[in-house]
Amino acid sequence: MGARQAVRSTLFVGIAALCAAAGHAVAGTLPFSTSLSGDFLIIGMGPVNSVGARPGVGAAIDIDNFEIGANKAPVPSTSGFLNGGSSGGPGLLGNVPNIPLNAMVVHSGICNNGNMAVTHPQGGYTLSDVGVYADLGLLTAGPHATADQGTQNSFFNDPNHFPNTFTSTGLTNPGVNNNTGGFGTDVNPGSAVQSTRMDSANFAGVTGSVNFAPLLAELAAARAAINVLPQTGTLNVSGTGGTISTNTTITLGAGLNVIDLVTGGGDFKVENCNLVIDGPAGAKAIFRVPDHAKFLVSQANILVGNSGIDLNSVLFYTDRPDNSTHFDFNNTVINGVAFWSLGETGGQIGINNAQGCTQLIADKVASINDVRFCRCEFLIPAPGAGLALLGLCSLGVARHRRN
Repeated sequence: MGARQAVRSTLFVGIAALCAAAGHAVAGTLPFSTSLSGDFLIIGMGPVNSVGARPGVGAAIDIDNFEIGANKAPVPSTSGFLNGGSSGGPGLLGNVPNIPLNAMVVHSGICNNGNMAVTHPQGGYTLSDVGVYADLGLLTAGPHATADQGTQNSFFNDPNHFPNTFTSTGLTNPGVNNNTGGFGTDVNPGSAVQSTRMDSANFAGVTGSVNFAPLLAELAAARAAINVLPQTGTLNVSGTGGTISTNTTITLGAGLNVIDLVTGGGDFKVENCNLVIDGPAGAKAIFRVPDHAKFLVSQANILVGNSGIDLNSVLFYTDRPDNSTHFDFNNTVINGVAFWSLGETGGQIGINNAQGCTQLIADKVASINDVRFCRCEFLIPAPGAGLALLGLCSLGVARHRRN
């Protein structure tokens, strides 16, 4: 179904309902900032089980195919947009809805912001057929040579633009009306500049033995603060089995919105639709996923709107206490939305076939296949900056966070 024909619900803090703000904005500041975590597109905090360490699982970062810190493809991408029909993936056109006109345009090109961090001294990473474009690159707590668990055919800031070049051809709003404009040329591993290889013995763009104590302290402070933030609203999808399956726009109030998801006891699912999160300039949102729920996305896009909100203002957060896949995406365009799993028992993020701009933080950011991502980090000003908390009315059953 096309974006203009699909049913589009408008939410304030509940499905299919519009609620006026209740009460006045309450001046306040958040007791954490993201000044360090904001430098990274991906942070993997695992991976080993040992006394006194974060109990993670497997490699902290594992990515196969395409690029980090770039999106050199039309949006949504076809699997054969390159000259000669070479596979350029991910193959999203026809597998996700078109990008709606009320969403912000998804950037195509090199962003140079694909920094990654493996924060455990015994943490590992694997990159296969990945082009990384970044200023800091891939940082590891342990020695970089031992952190590499099998990287191959991956390149850092390759001047020849591995895995492909891309030239737009007057794109309108990408993805609208099946727009597939643009072309490019496949850059195979042999055509890349070999001095930019990220595996042995070059390790281009990889820095080992980094002290991540300040970064981990910042994330611990964020976890403690987010868990006890006063709720300003709920997103209640219990009446639809925890599922959003029609084009939906969530309209935020000014300041910080802290919205708890209510699923009725099951997982939270977004399927075959666009979920657009919109609001005025300066609006921010933290969506808290309940501990019993996983966040599952299939054939759907999660995007920020174009009414003034910026690309660094929306976070979906969980601290689910197990080592399952807390966020799972299959066929998606993400733009301006971050996903954090800050539980301490090995939670994972998995993504298959995706494009856009996001930030991913978990013990294990793995099973990341066929992606083209730039960084849209969740930004919170340093304490004392005076970000307002807005009191909103709550639709549905309010959920109280555990202490």
